[in-house]
Amino acid sequence: MKTITNTLLSLAALTAIIQAEGNIDTLTPLTEVIPEVQGSALDKISFGGYGKMDYTNYLDKDGSDKLDIYRFIMYVGYQFTDNIKLVSELEWEHGGRESTGGYGIVEQAYIDFKVNEALSVKVGHFIVPVGMVNLYHEPTAFYSVARPETEKYIIPSTWHENGLMAHGKLADGFSYQAGIVAGLNAVDDDSAAINNIRSMRQSGQKSKAEDFAVVARLDYNGAGFNLGGSYFTGDAGQGAEGVDVSTTVAEIHAGFNYEGLNVKGLYAINEIDGNQDTNTKGAGYYVMAGYTLGEFTPFAQYEAYTKDDNADDIKITTVGLNYNPTPNVVLKADYVMYDKRGTDDNRFELGMGYNF
Repeated sequence: MKTITNTLLSLAALTAIIQAEGNIDTLTPLTEVIPEVQGSALDKISFGGYGKMDYTNYLDKDGSDKLDIYRFIMYVGYQFTDNIKLVSELEWEHGGRESTGGYGIVEQAYIDFKVNEALSVKVGHFIVPVGMVNLYHEPTAFYSVARPETEKYIIPSTWHENGLMAHGKLADGFSYQAGIVAGLNAVDDDSAAINNIRSMRQSGQKSKAEDFAVVARLDYNGAGFNLGGSYFTGDAGQGAEGVDVSTTVAEIHAGFNYEGLNVKGLYAINEIDGNQDTNTKGAGYYVMAGYTLGEFTPFAQYEAYTKDDNADDIKITTVGLNYNPTPNVVLKADYVMYDKRGTDDNRFELGMGYNF
């Protein structure tokens, strides 16, 4: 009876802290939160999550405005040994009900084997290490209500796949990730060619593995400055008859944080090169800057990108304000000046986000 009571109390009290940059590695063990629980599997479990709700008022087009419980995510980890752990991320989007456009998905589920600080190897399902918001996508990690579209259509966020990845910390602030994942898929279920990177994602759901891809990333962090880049390349025919398609995604990013001033920027490209109707190129960039004054951060962001060989030429200017009553909770408001090849699609947005 005592064991059952302790278990129920423990499950009811599950809480953890994840750093603003969204590293699942920092999940807090339950025994630090509930010291009385000892000698069971619970002392090896870690727990956390994040979520967001968005309101969008479209100012220049007909149609319904939206108030959406956009994301709710749970992180669960298990420390098998000092050097072997499970990391998982379970996501529900748009309320999770399929009939109204929601869904649930496994975004990460991998075993991480640590050799030393310079080398760990994760095997399973994980975020493809390309971009900034793609990798650190908690709503407390960026200013705008919506994620930058360059990381949605050029990178494309959120991008996760099955594979094997080496990673570690090197001397003088350098860290790396390098590995192999199931490649993108250039053919849909009806055997039609796909001509955009975002639609080629397999997301680990019975991923076709006739073609694999390699990805590498290098980052430097030190004295309030960060700089990095990543490169992904691989074939995407996945065994389809007569299909010979290669894909490339690359990006560079940088940031600077000093006495309340925070500036970030990213430039990304993608390319699809094939023997079918799949030859396209895309490129984009964004720059965001904010200045924190106590609990408030006014910010501005500019973004421009082109996808599908000039089919879309989009420029987005966003100005807004974040309010953080505590570092892990944010309330957002912004005004978005959205220009799609000369056509305005401006909008006013409100957002609520948290991570724990």
